[in-house]
Amino acid sequence: MRQQHVNSEHLQRITSLKTVECHAELASTMDRAKALATDPSTQLPALVIASYQRNGRGRRGAGWWQPSGSLAMTFVMKIPTERKIVGGILPVWSLACGLAVVESLQQLNPELKPLVRWPNDIEMKGRKLAGLLVEATTTQKLLIGIGINSDGSKDDAPLALRDRLITIPDVLGTSISHNDLLGILIPRIEKNVCDATSPSTCQSILERYKAHCSLTDTSIKLFDVLCIDLKNELENQVAHQKTTLVGFCKGIDEVGRLLIETPHETLAVLAGSLTDPLSIWRSDDSTLC
Repeated sequence: MRQQHVNSEHLQRITSLKTVECHAELASTMDRAKALATDPSTQLPALVIASYQRNGRGRRGAGWWQPSGSLAMTFVMKIPTERKIVGGILPVWSLACGLAVVESLQQLNPELKPLVRWPNDIEMKGRKLAGLLVEATTTQKLLIGIGINSDGSKDDAPLALRDRLITIPDVLGTSISHNDLLGILIPRIEKNVCDATSPSTCQSILERYKAHCSLTDTSIKLFDVLCIDLKNELENQVAHQKTTLVGFCKGIDEVGRLLIETPHETLAVLAGSLTDPLSIWRSDDSTLC
């Protein structure tokens, strides 16, 4: 098993991190982070890293194969005081965290030109490079799970996934330093989440996201969609569900919803998946973010 040494003391010196755990193997960084988040003795912000996950989870229960030694992490922070919520998360938080990954990778190496793929993925050359999972606890803690294919090769992946993903070594010919990336990524996640939470700075996040959106001006098909018809000018618009939705993506709107045009309507998508439920990959041996 490949494993990069992460210098936790150095990270704590150059970031706001108060707790850093580095594991060769974990069932799930999200599960470990949730335990830390519910322990009142844990000093936050906290970071949990694993070189390999036995039992991680992805969005909608999907599996995600990740090369051993790649960066699998969960960052724990307090929900910004500007926005106390009861249950769930603000959807814009996922966009802000995805943007943080893209901006950090570009800062680390300008040869990397990743894009955000609404709502939770990062891609390069049309293939998945990273994924995110954002959850909130009832104690006002935010859990931000991120998996980045920073090692290995797509050729090592299960056959069913080789045409869906890419790794940083596939692009650069070498892996990247987790120490260097985390030194950039952790402060940017914190800033982006705080900016996305405040009405005065949220538009900056959304405008930067638009500039990196891989779906804009493309024809797409969505599954299990929750959306609002924008052509219907009723004051109280009601979200409705569609099993599938095919249309032309016009990017995101002023609150981070995906805009889809069809011949008959313009829809703002609140939730949905770009993956056919019948094509979701699951494996007892997968490592997930």
